[in-house]
Parts: sequence; C-alpha cells; structure tokens
Amino acid sequence: MLLKIITGLIIGTGMSFFMSGIITIVNTGIDPEYLSRWMKAWVIAWSIATPIAIIISPIARKYAIHIESYIKGNIS
Repeated sequence: MLLKIITGLIIGTGMSFFMSGIITIVNTGIDPEYLSRWMKAWVIAWSIATPIAIIISPIARKYAIHIESYIKGNIS
C-alpha cells in the first residue's frame, strides 16, 4: 500500500508540475509574473492530481498488464 501511495505522489507531483507550467505559458505567456502564476496553478493542480494518481495508478497498472498480455497473445 505504501508503494502505491509513493508512486501516486511521484506521478501526481511530476505531472502537475510540468503540465501547470506548460499550460500557464500557453494561456498567459512568460513575463515577470509567470513564476508566481505557475506556482499558484501548480498548488491547485497538485492538490487535484495527486489523490487522483494515487487512486488510478493501481487500476492503470492492471489494465496495462492485461493489454500487454493481449498484445503478446497470452490472453486466457
């Protein structure tokens, strides 16, 4: 269980960090206030993305294993 939580924290943190930064650039551009807007967006994104990643990571892994088995022809 701890591994699932740690994995979700890493995925949620990384994805929210990069996505909020890129989306902030796309929506508002880079100017002297960019970093402040990005950090505000990241806090919001992180608080949403991390719990979702913790919940979805094990489900996604199960589906990925199933898809891999299907691709390799090992479906039973």
